[in-house]
Amino acid sequence: MRASRSWIFLVIGVVLAVATGIVLYQIAASPPTAQATVNGATVSIVVATADIAPRTVIAADVVTMKAYPTDLVPPGALTGQTDAVGATTSIRISKGQPVLRDALSAASPSAVSSSVIPAGKVMVAFPTNDPLTTAGLVSVGDRVDLLATVVVGTGEGTRTTQTTLQNLDVAEVILPTKEQPQRVRSLVFVVDHQVALVLKYLRDAETTVDLTIRSRAETALVKTTKVDLEYLVNTYEMKK
Repeated sequence: MRASRSWIFLVIGVVLAVATGIVLYQIAASPPTAQATVNGATVSIVVATADIAPRTVIAADVVTMKAYPTDLVPPGALTGQTDAVGATTSIRISKGQPVLRDALSAASPSAVSSSVIPAGKVMVAFPTNDPLTTAGLVSVGDRVDLLATVVVGTGEGTRTTQTTLQNLDVAEVILPTKEQPQRVRSLVFVVDHQVALVLKYLRDAETTVDLTIRSRAETALVKTTKVDLEYLVNTYEMKK
Protein backbone atom coordinates (compact mmCIF):
# COMPACT_ATOMS: atom_id res chain seq x y z
CA MET A 1 0.00 0.00 0.00
CA ARG A 2 2.79 2.37 0.96
CA ALA A 3 4.58 1.50 -2.27
CA SER A 4 1.49 2.41 -4.30
CA ARG A 5 1.22 5.75 -2.53
CA SER A 6 4.88 6.43 -3.19
CA TRP A 7 4.42 5.80 -6.87
CA ILE A 8 1.38 8.11 -6.95
CA PHE A 9 3.30 10.91 -5.23
CA LEU A 10 6.23 10.36 -7.61
CA VAL A 11 3.98 10.60 -10.67
CA ILE A 12 2.30 13.74 -9.33
CA GLY A 13 5.72 15.27 -8.67
CA VAL A 14 6.89 14.54 -12.18
CA VAL A 15 3.70 16.01 -13.70
CA LEU A 16 4.04 19.16 -11.60
CA ALA A 17 7.70 19.53 -12.58
CA VAL A 18 6.88 19.18 -16.29
CA ALA A 19 4.01 21.67 -16.03
CA THR A 20 6.23 24.16 -14.21
CA GLY A 21 8.91 23.78 -16.87
CA ILE A 22 6.40 24.42 -19.66
CA VAL A 23 5.10 27.57 -17.96
CA LEU A 24 8.62 28.91 -17.36
CA TYR A 25 9.57 28.20 -20.99
CA GLN A 26 6.50 30.05 -22.29
CA ILE A 27 7.30 33.04 -20.11
CA ALA A 28 10.90 33.11 -21.28
CA ALA A 29 9.93 32.66 -24.93
CA SER A 30 7.02 35.10 -24.90
CA PRO A 31 7.34 37.85 -27.57
CA PRO A 32 8.70 41.20 -26.45
CA THR A 33 5.38 42.82 -27.42
CA ALA A 34 3.79 41.76 -24.16
CA GLN A 35 6.80 42.78 -22.13
CA ALA A 36 7.06 46.17 -23.89
CA THR A 37 3.34 46.77 -23.43
CA VAL A 38 3.66 46.11 -19.73
CA ASN A 39 6.57 48.53 -19.52
CA GLY A 40 4.47 51.12 -21.36
CA ALA A 41 7.50 52.72 -23.04
CA THR A 42 6.80 53.79 -26.63
CA VAL A 43 8.39 56.00 -29.27
CA SER A 44 6.83 57.57 -32.37
CA ILE A 45 8.35 56.54 -35.68
CA VAL A 46 7.54 57.15 -39.36
CA VAL A 47 5.44 54.49 -41.12
CA ALA A 48 4.03 54.30 -44.64
CA THR A 49 0.29 54.87 -45.12
CA ALA A 50 0.43 53.39 -48.65
CA ASP A 51 2.68 51.17 -50.72
CA ILE A 52 5.68 53.21 -51.92
CA ALA A 53 7.53 51.96 -55.00
CA PRO A 54 11.33 52.05 -55.34
CA ARG A 55 12.88 55.27 -56.69
CA THR A 56 9.90 57.32 -55.49
CA VAL A 57 10.15 60.75 -53.88
CA ILE A 58 8.22 60.43 -50.60
CA ALA A 59 5.33 62.87 -50.29
CA ALA A 60 3.81 64.01 -47.00
CA ASP A 61 0.53 62.18 -47.63
CA VAL A 62 2.09 58.70 -47.78
CA VAL A 63 3.73 58.69 -44.33
CA THR A 64 2.52 59.26 -40.79
CA MET A 65 3.74 58.92 -37.20
CA LYS A 66 2.89 55.83 -35.15
CA ALA A 67 3.72 54.86 -31.58
CA TYR A 68 5.81 51.69 -31.29
CA PRO A 69 6.92 49.85 -28.13
CA THR A 70 10.50 50.88 -27.54
CA ASP A 71 11.75 47.30 -27.62
CA LEU A 72 10.20 46.78 -31.06
CA VAL A 73 11.55 49.85 -32.86
CA PRO A 74 13.70 48.54 -35.76
CA PRO A 75 17.23 49.89 -36.24
CA GLY A 76 17.32 52.91 -38.52
CA ALA A 77 13.70 53.92 -37.94
CA LEU A 78 12.96 57.60 -38.61
CA THR A 79 11.56 59.60 -35.72
CA GLY A 80 10.46 62.65 -37.72
CA GLN A 81 8.38 63.03 -40.88
CA THR A 82 10.73 65.72 -42.16
CA ASP A 83 13.44 63.04 -42.39
CA ALA A 84 11.29 61.09 -44.86
CA VAL A 85 9.39 63.68 -46.91
CA GLY A 86 11.36 64.58 -50.05
CA ALA A 87 13.71 61.59 -49.76
CA THR A 88 13.87 58.99 -52.53
CA THR A 89 13.21 55.33 -51.79
CA SER A 90 15.79 52.75 -52.82
CA ILE A 91 13.51 49.75 -52.17
CA ARG A 92 9.77 49.09 -51.95
CA ILE A 93 8.12 50.12 -48.67
CA SER A 94 4.78 48.42 -47.94
CA LYS A 95 1.79 50.06 -46.30
CA GLY A 96 2.13 50.03 -42.51
CA GLN A 97 5.87 49.31 -42.65
CA PRO A 98 8.32 51.56 -40.74
CA VAL A 99 10.41 53.80 -42.98
CA LEU A 100 14.08 53.01 -42.36
CA ARG A 101 17.16 55.00 -43.35
CA ASP A 102 18.48 52.00 -45.26
CA ALA A 103 15.34 52.12 -47.44
CA LEU A 104 16.17 55.61 -48.65
CA SER A 105 18.63 56.71 -51.30
CA ALA A 106 22.11 57.50 -50.05
CA ALA A 107 21.98 60.80 -51.91
CA SER A 108 20.59 63.78 -50.07
CA PRO A 109 20.20 67.43 -51.07
CA SER A 110 23.57 68.16 -49.49
CA ALA A 111 25.21 65.37 -51.51
CA VAL A 112 24.74 67.36 -54.71
CA SER A 113 24.85 70.89 -53.35
CA SER A 114 27.29 73.56 -54.47
CA SER A 115 29.35 73.11 -51.29
CA VAL A 116 30.52 69.66 -52.41
CA ILE A 117 30.89 70.22 -56.19
CA PRO A 118 34.59 69.87 -57.07
CA ALA A 119 36.36 72.86 -58.57
CA GLY A 120 35.97 72.92 -62.35
CA LYS A 121 32.68 71.03 -62.23
CA VAL A 122 29.07 72.20 -62.47
CA MET A 123 25.72 70.64 -61.65
CA VAL A 124 23.31 70.31 -64.56
CA ALA A 125 19.83 68.84 -64.95
CA PHE A 126 19.12 66.97 -68.17
CA PRO A 127 15.38 66.61 -68.91
CA THR A 128 14.57 63.25 -70.46
CA ASN A 129 11.60 61.06 -71.27
CA ASP A 130 13.61 58.08 -72.46
CA PRO A 131 12.00 54.69 -71.68
CA LEU A 132 14.44 53.72 -68.90
CA THR A 133 13.94 56.92 -66.95
CA THR A 134 10.18 56.94 -67.51
CA ALA A 135 9.96 53.36 -66.22
CA GLY A 136 11.86 54.32 -63.06
CA LEU A 137 14.85 52.13 -63.88
CA VAL A 138 17.46 54.87 -63.53
CA SER A 139 18.50 55.57 -59.95
CA VAL A 140 21.07 57.59 -58.04
CA GLY A 141 24.54 56.12 -58.44
CA ASP A 142 23.90 54.58 -61.86
CA ARG A 143 26.31 55.42 -64.67
CA VAL A 144 24.78 56.10 -68.06
CA ASP A 145 25.77 56.68 -71.68
CA LEU A 146 23.80 58.94 -74.02
CA LEU A 147 22.82 57.66 -77.46
CA ALA A 148 21.94 60.54 -79.78
CA THR A 149 20.27 60.49 -83.17
CA VAL A 150 20.84 63.69 -85.15
CA VAL A 151 20.02 64.90 -88.65
CA VAL A 152 23.21 65.60 -90.60
CA GLY A 153 22.88 67.26 -94.00
CA THR A 154 19.90 67.03 -96.32
CA GLY A 155 18.31 64.36 -98.45
CA GLU A 156 17.89 60.64 -97.88
CA GLY A 157 19.77 58.88 -95.10
CA THR A 158 20.70 61.97 -93.13
CA ARG A 159 19.88 60.55 -89.70
CA THR A 160 22.90 59.35 -87.74
CA THR A 161 23.02 57.63 -84.35
CA GLN A 162 26.12 57.61 -82.17
CA THR A 163 27.17 57.10 -78.57
CA THR A 164 28.04 60.56 -77.31
CA LEU A 165 28.67 61.32 -73.62
CA GLN A 166 29.70 58.27 -71.61
CA ASN A 167 29.95 57.13 -68.00
CA LEU A 168 27.90 59.99 -66.57
CA ASP A 169 27.26 59.53 -62.84
CA VAL A 170 23.61 60.10 -61.88
CA ALA A 171 23.75 62.39 -58.83
CA GLU A 172 19.98 62.78 -58.47
CA VAL A 173 16.73 61.84 -60.20
CA ILE A 174 14.04 64.52 -60.38
CA LEU A 175 10.51 63.14 -60.78
CA PRO A 176 7.02 64.66 -60.68
CA THR A 177 5.18 64.32 -57.38
CA LYS A 178 1.57 64.73 -56.26
CA GLU A 179 2.54 68.02 -54.68
CA GLN A 180 4.57 69.14 -57.71
CA PRO A 181 3.11 67.41 -60.78
CA GLN A 182 4.70 70.06 -63.02
CA ARG A 183 8.22 68.95 -62.17
CA VAL A 184 10.09 67.91 -65.30
CA ARG A 185 11.53 64.40 -65.24
CA SER A 186 15.29 64.99 -65.25
CA LEU A 187 18.62 63.44 -64.38
CA VAL A 188 21.16 65.51 -62.47
CA PHE A 189 24.84 65.19 -63.37
CA VAL A 190 28.00 66.84 -62.01
CA VAL A 191 30.22 67.42 -65.05
CA ASP A 192 32.88 69.76 -66.41
CA HIS A 193 31.90 72.94 -68.22
CA GLN A 194 32.38 71.53 -71.72
CA VAL A 195 30.19 68.49 -71.08
CA ALA A 196 27.54 70.82 -69.68
CA LEU A 197 27.51 72.62 -73.04
CA VAL A 198 27.16 69.33 -74.92
CA LEU A 199 24.19 68.38 -72.72
CA LYS A 200 22.67 71.79 -73.38
CA TYR A 201 23.05 71.36 -77.15
CA LEU A 202 21.59 67.84 -77.13
CA ARG A 203 18.63 69.09 -75.15
CA ASP A 204 17.91 72.08 -77.40
CA ALA A 205 18.75 70.64 -80.82
CA GLU A 206 16.53 68.52 -83.03
CA THR A 207 17.98 65.43 -81.42
CA THR A 208 16.55 62.21 -80.02
CA VAL A 209 18.49 61.07 -76.96
CA ASP A 210 18.12 57.73 -75.15
CA LEU A 211 20.09 56.31 -72.25
CA THR A 212 21.87 53.07 -71.59
CA ILE A 213 22.74 52.02 -68.04
CA ARG A 214 26.27 50.71 -67.60
CA SER A 215 27.42 47.78 -65.55
CA ARG A 216 28.92 49.09 -62.33
CA ALA A 217 32.04 47.13 -63.22
CA GLU A 218 32.57 49.09 -66.46
CA THR A 219 34.04 52.59 -66.32
CA ALA A 220 36.23 52.79 -69.44
CA LEU A 221 35.13 54.80 -72.46
CA VAL A 222 34.16 52.71 -75.49
CA LYS A 223 34.65 53.37 -79.19
CA THR A 224 31.55 52.86 -81.31
CA THR A 225 30.82 53.22 -85.01
CA LYS A 226 28.11 55.65 -85.99
CA VAL A 227 24.96 54.04 -87.34
CA ASP A 228 23.17 55.50 -90.36
CA LEU A 229 21.23 54.12 -93.31
CA GLU A 230 24.40 53.16 -95.19
CA TYR A 231 25.74 51.30 -92.15
CA LEU A 232 22.53 49.27 -91.82
CA VAL A 233 22.48 48.46 -95.54
CA ASN A 234 26.11 47.33 -95.61
CA THR A 235 26.14 45.51 -92.24
CA TYR A 236 22.84 43.66 -92.55
CA GLU A 237 22.86 43.33 -96.33
CA MET A 238 19.75 45.39 -96.78
CA LYS A 239 18.87 46.49 -100.29
CA LYS A 240 17.83 50.03 -100.96
